Amino acid sequence: MHPTPKTLVAAAITITLAMLSFEQAVRAQETSRLILADYMMWYQPDVFDGTKTFDVPAAGPYSSDDMATIQHHLQLAQRACLNGFAAHWFGVKEPRTTENFNKLLAASSGSGFQHAVVLLENSLHRTKEQDLIDSVRFVLEQWAPHPNYLKLDGRPVIFFEGMTRPWGSIAAAKAGWARIRQATDPERRAIWFAEGLTTAFNPLFDGLYVYRIDHKNGPRSWLKQPVFAARLREVEQQSGVNLYFADTVAPGFDDTRSFRVRATDVRMPAPAFARDRRRGAYYRETFSVTPQTGGDLLLVKSFNEWVEGTAIEPGRTYGDLYLDLTCELGTAYRAADPALARAAEESKGQQP
Repeated sequence: MHPTPKTLVAAAITITLAMLSFEQAVRAQETSRLILADYMMWYQPDVFDGTKTFDVPAAGPYSSDDMATIQHHLQLAQRACLNGFAAHWFGVKEPRTTENFNKLLAASSGSGFQHAVVLLENSLHRTKEQDLIDSVRFVLEQWAPHPNYLKLDGRPVIFFEGMTRPWGSIAAAKAGWARIRQATDPERRAIWFAEGLTTAFNPLFDGLYVYRIDHKNGPRSWLKQPVFAARLREVEQQSGVNLYFADTVAPGFDDTRSFRVRATDVRMPAPAFARDRRRGAYYRETFSVTPQTGGDLLLVKSFNEWVEGTAIEPGRTYGDLYLDLTCELGTAYRAADPALARAAEESKGQQP
Protein backbone atom coordinates (compact mmCIF):
# COMPACT_ATOMS: atom_id res chain seq x y z
CA MET A 1 0.00 0.00 0.00
CA HIS A 2 1.35 3.40 -0.94
CA PRO A 3 1.39 6.00 1.80
CA THR A 4 -1.28 8.68 1.56
CA PRO A 5 -0.98 12.27 2.82
CA LYS A 6 -2.92 11.29 5.94
CA THR A 7 -0.62 8.35 6.69
CA LEU A 8 2.38 10.60 6.28
CA VAL A 9 0.84 13.05 8.76
CA ALA A 10 0.17 10.21 11.20
CA ALA A 11 3.73 8.96 10.89
CA ALA A 12 5.08 12.46 11.41
CA ILE A 13 3.01 12.89 14.56
CA THR A 14 4.19 9.54 15.91
CA ILE A 15 7.83 10.39 15.27
CA THR A 16 7.44 13.87 16.74
CA LEU A 17 5.96 12.56 19.97
CA ALA A 18 8.50 9.75 20.24
CA MET A 19 11.47 12.07 19.69
CA LEU A 20 10.25 14.92 21.88
CA SER A 21 13.17 16.26 23.92
CA PHE A 22 13.48 19.10 26.36
CA GLU A 23 15.04 21.45 23.83
CA GLN A 24 12.21 20.82 21.38
CA ALA A 25 9.66 21.38 24.11
CA VAL A 26 10.99 24.75 25.23
CA ARG A 27 11.27 26.05 21.68
CA ALA A 28 7.97 24.76 20.30
CA GLN A 29 6.02 27.61 21.86
CA GLU A 30 3.44 27.85 19.08
CA THR A 31 2.50 24.17 18.91
CA SER A 32 3.04 22.81 22.41
CA ARG A 33 1.44 23.71 25.71
CA LEU A 34 3.75 25.45 28.14
CA ILE A 35 4.80 24.17 31.55
CA LEU A 36 5.91 26.65 34.21
CA ALA A 37 6.80 26.22 37.87
CA ASP A 38 6.39 28.82 40.59
CA TYR A 39 9.74 30.24 41.61
CA MET A 40 10.57 32.01 44.88
CA MET A 41 13.28 34.68 44.73
CA TRP A 42 13.66 35.85 48.35
CA TYR A 43 15.37 33.07 50.29
CA GLN A 44 18.19 33.54 52.75
CA PRO A 45 20.14 30.51 54.02
CA ASP A 46 18.54 30.67 57.47
CA VAL A 47 15.18 29.63 56.00
CA PHE A 48 16.72 26.19 55.52
CA ASP A 49 17.79 25.57 59.12
CA GLY A 50 15.46 22.56 59.35
CA THR A 51 12.79 24.17 61.55
CA LYS A 52 10.80 26.25 59.03
CA THR A 53 10.24 23.91 56.08
CA PHE A 54 9.00 20.36 55.52
CA ASP A 55 12.37 19.41 54.02
CA VAL A 56 15.54 21.19 52.96
CA PRO A 57 17.27 21.41 49.57
CA ALA A 58 19.55 18.50 48.79
CA ALA A 59 22.24 20.97 47.70
CA GLY A 60 22.09 22.73 51.06
CA PRO A 61 20.95 26.21 52.16
CA TYR A 62 21.17 28.99 49.59
CA SER A 63 20.53 32.65 48.92
CA SER A 64 18.19 33.55 46.07
CA ASP A 65 20.57 36.43 45.21
CA ASP A 66 23.39 34.09 44.21
CA MET A 67 23.85 33.90 40.44
CA ALA A 68 25.35 30.42 40.71
CA THR A 69 22.21 29.27 42.54
CA ILE A 70 19.99 30.72 39.81
CA GLN A 71 22.06 28.97 37.14
CA HIS A 72 21.82 25.71 39.09
CA HIS A 73 18.05 26.08 39.32
CA LEU A 74 17.84 26.52 35.57
CA GLN A 75 19.79 23.30 35.11
CA LEU A 76 17.29 21.54 37.36
CA ALA A 77 14.41 23.14 35.45
CA GLN A 78 15.83 21.71 32.25
CA ARG A 79 15.89 18.26 33.78
CA ALA A 80 12.24 18.74 34.83
CA CYS A 81 11.37 19.65 31.21
CA LEU A 82 10.01 23.06 32.23
CA ASN A 83 9.57 25.92 29.79
CA GLY A 84 10.36 28.42 32.52
CA PHE A 85 9.44 29.89 35.87
CA ALA A 86 6.50 31.90 37.16
CA ALA A 87 8.63 34.06 39.43
CA HIS A 88 7.01 35.59 42.51
CA TRP A 89 7.72 39.32 42.55
CA PHE A 90 6.90 42.00 45.12
CA GLY A 91 6.78 44.85 42.62
CA VAL A 92 9.15 47.49 41.31
CA LYS A 93 9.47 49.22 44.70
CA GLU A 94 10.97 46.05 46.21
CA PRO A 95 14.57 45.90 44.95
CA ARG A 96 15.55 42.36 45.88
CA THR A 97 13.06 40.33 43.84
CA THR A 98 13.31 42.92 41.05
CA GLU A 99 17.06 42.42 40.80
CA ASN A 100 16.75 38.66 41.10
CA PHE A 101 14.32 38.52 38.18
CA ASN A 102 16.85 40.56 36.19
CA LYS A 103 19.42 37.91 37.08
CA LEU A 104 17.04 35.13 36.04
CA LEU A 105 16.55 36.71 32.62
CA ALA A 106 20.30 37.24 32.24
CA ALA A 107 21.07 33.65 33.24
CA SER A 108 18.52 32.43 30.67
CA SER A 109 19.94 34.45 27.79
CA GLY A 110 20.50 32.32 24.71
CA SER A 111 18.37 29.47 26.03
CA GLY A 112 14.79 28.46 25.27
CA PHE A 113 13.57 29.35 28.76
CA GLN A 114 10.78 31.89 29.08
CA HIS A 115 9.77 33.33 32.43
CA ALA A 116 6.88 35.44 33.69
CA VAL A 117 6.26 37.26 36.94
CA VAL A 118 3.54 36.65 39.51
CA LEU A 119 2.82 40.09 40.95
CA LEU A 120 2.37 39.91 44.73
CA GLU A 121 2.56 43.62 45.47
CA ASN A 122 -1.17 44.01 46.12
CA SER A 123 -0.81 41.63 49.08
CA LEU A 124 1.73 43.91 50.77
CA HIS A 125 0.68 46.36 53.48
CA ARG A 126 -0.28 49.87 52.29
CA THR A 127 -0.12 49.10 48.56
CA LYS A 128 -1.96 51.67 46.44
CA GLU A 129 -3.37 51.44 42.92
CA GLN A 130 -0.57 53.67 41.66
CA ASP A 131 1.99 51.18 42.98
CA LEU A 132 0.38 48.44 40.89
CA ILE A 133 0.23 50.72 37.86
CA ASP A 134 3.94 51.46 38.21
CA SER A 135 4.82 47.78 38.52
CA VAL A 136 2.75 46.64 35.55
CA ARG A 137 4.24 49.41 33.42
CA PHE A 138 7.70 48.31 34.50
CA VAL A 139 6.99 44.73 33.40
CA LEU A 140 5.65 45.81 30.01
CA GLU A 141 8.36 48.37 29.31
CA GLN A 142 11.46 46.80 30.86
CA TRP A 143 10.99 43.04 30.92
CA ALA A 144 8.43 42.11 28.28
CA PRO A 145 10.74 43.01 25.34
CA HIS A 146 13.37 40.55 26.62
CA PRO A 147 13.54 37.39 24.46
CA ASN A 148 13.37 35.24 27.60
CA TYR A 149 10.23 36.86 28.97
CA LEU A 150 7.22 34.60 28.47
CA LYS A 151 4.99 35.28 25.46
CA LEU A 152 1.78 33.41 24.74
CA ASP A 153 0.47 33.90 21.21
CA GLY A 154 3.01 36.69 20.93
CA ARG A 155 1.76 38.54 24.02
CA PRO A 156 3.70 38.91 27.29
CA VAL A 157 2.12 37.16 30.26
CA ILE A 158 1.61 38.51 33.79
CA PHE A 159 0.10 36.49 36.63
CA PHE A 160 -1.77 38.22 39.44
CA GLU A 161 -2.97 36.89 42.81
CA GLY A 162 -4.99 37.95 45.85
CA MET A 163 -7.47 39.56 43.50
CA THR A 164 -9.52 41.47 46.09
CA ARG A 165 -6.46 43.00 47.71
CA PRO A 166 -6.07 45.85 48.58
CA TRP A 167 -9.69 46.84 47.94
CA GLY A 168 -11.45 44.25 50.12
CA SER A 169 -14.43 43.27 47.97
CA ILE A 170 -14.95 41.81 44.51
CA ALA A 171 -16.93 44.82 43.30
CA ALA A 172 -14.33 47.34 44.44
CA ALA A 173 -11.51 45.14 43.15
CA LYS A 174 -13.07 44.82 39.68
CA ALA A 175 -13.32 48.60 39.44
CA GLY A 176 -9.75 49.00 40.69
CA TRP A 177 -8.28 46.46 38.29
CA ALA A 178 -10.22 48.06 35.43
CA ARG A 179 -8.55 51.39 36.21
CA ILE A 180 -5.14 49.73 36.38
CA ARG A 181 -5.59 47.97 33.06
CA GLN A 182 -6.84 51.14 31.37
CA ALA A 183 -3.78 52.99 32.66
CA THR A 184 -1.23 50.36 31.65
CA ASP A 185 -2.55 48.09 28.90
CA PRO A 186 -5.71 49.54 27.33
CA GLU A 187 -5.11 47.76 24.02
CA ARG A 188 -4.71 44.38 25.77
CA ARG A 189 -1.30 43.71 24.31
CA ALA A 190 -0.44 41.52 27.30
CA ILE A 191 -2.18 38.47 28.75
CA TRP A 192 -3.29 39.02 32.35
CA PHE A 193 -4.04 35.92 34.44
CA ALA A 194 -6.39 36.32 37.40
CA GLU A 195 -6.09 33.91 40.32
CA GLY A 196 -9.00 32.36 42.13
CA LEU A 197 -12.12 30.21 42.13
CA THR A 198 -14.33 32.59 40.18
CA THR A 199 -14.55 34.14 36.72
CA ALA A 200 -15.61 37.45 38.28
CA PHE A 201 -12.49 39.12 36.85
CA ASN A 202 -12.85 37.71 33.35
CA PRO A 203 -12.89 38.93 30.61
CA LEU A 204 -11.21 42.02 32.11
CA PHE A 205 -8.40 39.53 32.75
CA ASP A 206 -7.48 37.25 29.85
CA GLY A 207 -6.88 34.11 31.87
CA LEU A 208 -7.69 32.20 35.04
CA TYR A 209 -5.66 29.92 37.30
CA VAL A 210 -6.00 28.46 40.77
CA TYR A 211 -3.01 28.89 43.05
CA ARG A 212 -3.91 26.50 45.86
CA ILE A 213 -5.60 23.26 44.82
CA ASP A 214 -5.87 21.68 48.27
CA HIS A 215 -7.06 22.96 51.64
CA LYS A 216 -7.29 21.60 55.15
CA ASN A 217 -11.09 21.85 55.09
CA GLY A 218 -11.46 21.33 51.35
CA PRO A 219 -9.36 18.31 50.37
CA ARG A 220 -8.80 17.36 46.73
CA SER A 221 -9.92 20.75 45.47
CA TRP A 222 -8.06 20.10 42.23
CA LEU A 223 -11.10 18.06 41.16
CA LYS A 224 -12.96 21.36 40.71
CA GLN A 225 -10.63 22.66 38.01
CA PRO A 226 -12.72 21.31 35.09
CA VAL A 227 -15.68 23.28 36.49
CA PHE A 228 -13.65 26.49 36.62
CA ALA A 229 -12.39 25.87 33.08
CA ALA A 230 -15.93 25.29 31.80
CA ARG A 231 -17.11 28.53 33.38
CA LEU A 232 -14.24 30.39 31.75
CA ARG A 233 -15.20 28.98 28.34
CA GLU A 234 -18.75 30.21 28.91
CA VAL A 235 -17.42 33.71 29.57
CA GLU A 236 -15.24 33.40 26.49
CA GLN A 237 -18.23 32.49 24.34
CA GLN A 238 -20.39 35.25 25.77
CA SER A 239 -17.74 37.96 25.53
CA GLY A 240 -16.06 37.02 22.27
CA VAL A 241 -12.68 37.51 23.99
CA ASN A 242 -10.05 34.76 23.65
CA LEU A 243 -9.39 33.51 27.20
CA TYR A 244 -6.81 31.13 28.69
CA PHE A 245 -7.05 28.53 31.44
CA ALA A 246 -3.99 27.31 33.31
CA ASP A 247 -4.07 23.88 34.94
CA THR A 248 -2.42 23.62 38.36
CA VAL A 249 -0.68 20.56 39.80
CA ALA A 250 1.31 20.00 42.99
CA PRO A 251 3.48 17.20 44.39
CA GLY A 252 2.23 17.66 47.95
CA PHE A 253 1.62 20.27 50.63
CA ASP A 254 2.97 20.91 54.11
CA ASP A 255 2.96 24.38 55.63
CA THR A 256 2.72 23.20 59.23
CA ARG A 257 5.97 24.99 60.09
CA SER A 258 5.04 28.25 58.37
CA PHE A 259 4.20 29.93 61.69
CA ARG A 260 7.95 30.30 62.15
CA VAL A 261 8.12 32.67 59.14
CA ARG A 262 4.85 34.47 59.85
CA ALA A 263 6.51 37.90 59.86
CA THR A 264 7.25 37.59 56.14
CA ASP A 265 4.19 35.51 55.13
CA VAL A 266 1.90 37.52 52.79
CA ARG A 267 -0.48 34.67 51.96
CA MET A 268 -4.20 34.82 52.58
CA PRO A 269 -4.79 33.40 56.10
CA ALA A 270 -5.74 29.70 56.01
CA PRO A 271 -5.40 26.75 58.40
CA ALA A 272 -2.05 25.00 58.11
CA PHE A 273 -2.08 21.36 57.02
CA ALA A 274 -0.02 18.64 55.38
CA ARG A 275 -0.60 16.09 52.63
CA ASP A 276 1.59 13.01 52.25
CA ARG A 277 3.31 12.96 48.86
CA ARG A 278 3.07 9.15 48.75
CA ARG A 279 6.13 8.83 46.50
CA GLY A 280 4.45 10.73 43.68
CA ALA A 281 0.92 9.32 43.93
CA TYR A 282 -0.46 12.65 45.18
CA TYR A 283 1.23 14.46 42.26
CA ARG A 284 -0.31 12.06 39.75
CA GLU A 285 -3.75 12.55 41.30
CA THR A 286 -3.58 16.32 40.89
CA PHE A 287 -2.51 15.82 37.27
CA SER A 288 -5.30 13.34 36.52
CA VAL A 289 -7.97 16.01 35.90
CA THR A 290 -5.98 17.98 33.31
CA PRO A 291 -7.43 16.07 30.31
CA GLN A 292 -10.87 17.38 31.35
CA THR A 293 -10.04 21.10 31.28
CA GLY A 294 -8.72 21.80 27.79
CA GLY A 295 -6.13 23.96 29.55
CA ASP A 296 -3.68 26.15 27.68
CA LEU A 297 -0.69 25.75 29.99
CA LEU A 298 0.38 23.89 33.12
CA LEU A 299 1.48 25.51 36.38
CA VAL A 300 3.53 23.38 38.76
CA LYS A 301 3.20 24.39 42.40
CA SER A 302 6.12 24.75 42.75
CA PHE A 303 9.79 24.67 41.93
CA ASN A 304 10.95 25.89 45.34
CA GLU A 305 8.07 26.90 47.64
CA TRP A 306 9.66 25.18 50.61
CA VAL A 307 7.54 26.93 53.24
CA GLU A 308 4.30 25.60 51.70
CA GLY A 309 5.87 22.23 51.06
CA THR A 310 5.17 22.09 47.32
CA ALA A 311 8.75 22.11 46.01
CA ILE A 312 9.96 19.82 43.24
CA GLU A 313 13.52 21.05 43.75
CA PRO A 314 15.57 18.07 44.97
CA GLY A 315 15.21 17.61 48.72
CA ARG A 316 17.24 15.77 51.30
CA THR A 317 14.52 13.16 51.91
CA TYR A 318 13.24 12.49 48.38
CA GLY A 319 16.13 13.35 46.08
CA ASP A 320 15.41 13.97 42.40
CA LEU A 321 12.12 12.06 42.30
CA TYR A 322 9.90 15.06 41.59
CA LEU A 323 12.13 16.52 38.88
CA ASP A 324 11.82 13.28 36.95
CA LEU A 325 8.10 12.94 37.62
CA THR A 326 7.51 16.53 36.50
CA CYS A 327 9.22 15.76 33.21
CA GLU A 328 7.12 12.62 32.79
CA LEU A 329 3.84 14.43 33.48
CA GLY A 330 4.87 17.45 31.44
CA THR A 331 5.68 15.32 28.42
CA ALA A 332 2.25 13.70 28.72
CA TYR A 333 0.64 17.14 28.99
CA ARG A 334 2.35 18.35 25.84
CA ALA A 335 1.46 15.16 23.98
CA ALA A 336 -2.18 15.73 24.94
CA ASP A 337 -2.15 19.18 23.31
CA PRO A 338 -5.63 19.60 21.78
CA ALA A 339 -4.18 20.49 18.38
CA LEU A 340 -2.05 17.34 18.29
CA ALA A 341 -4.96 15.27 19.56
CA ARG A 342 -7.18 16.52 16.74
CA ALA A 343 -4.51 15.70 14.16
CA ALA A 344 -4.07 12.23 15.64
CA GLU A 345 -7.84 11.67 15.59
CA GLU A 346 -7.98 12.57 11.90
CA SER A 347 -5.24 10.05 11.17
CA LYS A 348 -6.96 7.08 12.82
CA GLY A 349 -7.47 4.11 10.55
CA GLN A 350 -5.00 5.44 8.02
CA GLN A 351 -1.98 3.33 8.92
CA PRO A 352 -0.30 1.72 5.86
